[in-house]
Amino acid sequence: MKAIAKFPSLAEAEPGSTQVSVGVLFQAQLDDGKCIALLDDRGFFTSAQWQQARPEEIRDTALAAVGPDEPAPGRTQAEALHDYWEYIASLLAAQQIQEPTEELVKLEHEVRFGPRLQRLLASSGR
Repeated sequence: MKAIAKFPSLAEAEPGSTQVSVGVLFQAQLDDGKCIALLDDRGFFTSAQWQQARPEEIRDTALAAVGPDEPAPGRTQAEALHDYWEYIASLLAAQQIQEPTEELVKLEHEVRFGPRLQRLLASSGR
């Protein structure tokens, strides 16, 4: 049976952007090291130039970008969290990975920077 070790998100600078623009791929990493893409439509941008970008801010914003989202009107934060983790569990189930939502919530979530983002941060001295 496949088990999830953690949730790594890959944050990568959008090609050709002069302002901070980052795509974020939310993944599940299995015990054997294999990663499965769960959310590939997330990201963010700001009006800041790359020279002003701070790694901690990018990491924090990337975590927020992959969810969970703020609750919809009339819904509570607890309901939004529950719905988010149920959705993640359903994406995993589609990959034949059964994991209870209460276990998913406990897993580590880390953000890794892609090569373009690393180069941009290094060139700005960050």
